[in-house]
Amino acid sequence: MLVYCYTCTWLEVEFQAKKKMMSLKSRILRLLGRSGLPHPCEEARANSSDYIDGEIDATLEARIRAHLSDCPLCEAFFRTLRETIAALRGMPSQAAPAGFVERVRENIGSQ
Repeated sequence: MLVYCYTCTWLEVEFQAKKKMMSLKSRILRLLGRSGLPHPCEEARANSSDYIDGEIDATLEARIRAHLSDCPLCEAFFRTLRETIAALRGMPSQAAPAGFVERVRENIGSQ
């Protein structure tokens, strides 16, 4: 059973808005002869989960921390990711419906 979560919906809307802003920025960079995200943004986002979980080395952590202080788009991305994780961790656990785990395992096994 899916449960409506106002916080998750709000975070998704904010995330989608930031994503559209990044898409626009990427298009502008391509028009100017540059491709994709600037290297520091790519590095920060590629390591975002490990950074938040504290599972990266000190050098990379310092580089990402410095980048986040200079890049409002990546700072917003990380803030939204942290808020999403906190919202999900704050949700009550529910037992899976009878037979759910078995059906998932069967579907995985058939692929």
